[in-house]
Amino acid sequence: MNEPISEATFGVYKQFDGIFKMRHYINEEPVGDMEQLEKFQIIFNNPLATYHAGDTVFGYGWIVLKNSMFVQTVCLEAIGEAKVEWMTSSDIQASDEEVFNYTTVLPIKGEKDTSDGAVLHSGSHYFPFEFTLPQKAPSSFKGKHGRLRYFARMTICTPGGPHPTRTSKFAVIGCLDLNNEPDAAYPVENDTFETVGSFCCIAGTVTASIRLEKKGFALRDAIPVYAEIKNLSTRRISHTHVSLIQNVTYYSYRGRFSESTTLVTVRKGSIVPRGKQTWQQELISIPTAPPSHLRGCKIIDVQYSIELCIKPSGFARKVKLPVDILIGTVPLSDKTIKKSSYHPLPSNVEEKSIPYPFFENPSDKAYLTDMGYLQHMLPTAPPWEEDADIP
Repeated sequence: MNEPISEATFGVYKQFDGIFKMRHYINEEPVGDMEQLEKFQIIFNNPLATYHAGDTVFGYGWIVLKNSMFVQTVCLEAIGEAKVEWMTSSDIQASDEEVFNYTTVLPIKGEKDTSDGAVLHSGSHYFPFEFTLPQKAPSSFKGKHGRLRYFARMTICTPGGPHPTRTSKFAVIGCLDLNNEPDAAYPVENDTFETVGSFCCIAGTVTASIRLEKKGFALRDAIPVYAEIKNLSTRRISHTHVSLIQNVTYYSYRGRFSESTTLVTVRKGSIVPRGKQTWQQELISIPTAPPSHLRGCKIIDVQYSIELCIKPSGFARKVKLPVDILIGTVPLSDKTIKKSSYHPLPSNVEEKSIPYPFFENPSDKAYLTDMGYLQHMLPTAPPWEEDADIP
């Protein structure tokens, strides 16, 4: 006869049985919730996914299910983070900073709604969301050794996992009111007097001056440049040019690293010996770029300058003459930002492959007439973001 199992022995068997079941569960393939998804996308109300600091971002998640799926929660995260990294002679220096974080749980509408979730049947389902960006949110930025980017991430939590996740980037334009900058309205100038030639053969001197009517300029303005170059040497000046330079400084816990990028260049011809060249309101256009300072971010600093460069012929070093400027989003004496107005989630689109089920407004018809253009809305991303990687 079999002897009765003691309570202690039964506990051991029960423990081993749980371990065996756990091992069996680990070795099994996970439930294929990803296979149930035919589509999963995040759609913003702005086709360019570009917003100003302080704007309210509207959007929704769109999923298309092949079969029914039980969903516990749908989570949305909106994150803005900065990362810098560069290599020194001895190690790699890096740092990161979170500048914005918004997290929420979106409502689920399905059958058998319980506190633990709901069943979503096959077909399309929508999860609208909205969040407001801080008034002092820094601009999106991408450089050679650092970046500041924003993205929205939606996660569908299912029992057992894996949890389907979709990420979509959006851009933010920070606010820099030039009227609040004490020196933005004042003119700036610089001059120099330098020798031209090599150490063994001095050809003479060159004098140069550059002047701007004010220091502060708004995005997409044209900067009028005044300059004068006198070639008092016996050597010909090969050419001169004026450039808009972006100067970026990255910070880590142990040091800093700086880099400069030329954004725009306007070039002029040569200057004969004892000759003179004048720049009279030559225009330098400001391209789309983040405003000065990148306030709100502690590990990336952005500055701008206008630089006059003189290149003598032959083997002689260039003469460079910079003046610092400010690039803002609100021009001097004008505190009104002219921005495109976007309705929260436009509708009335007949094309079923791109649904807009919310906020119907007849005025959106004119905006949504070009369906070929709307096909490029998905996935949405800032126009200057080239790579698709998301941290």
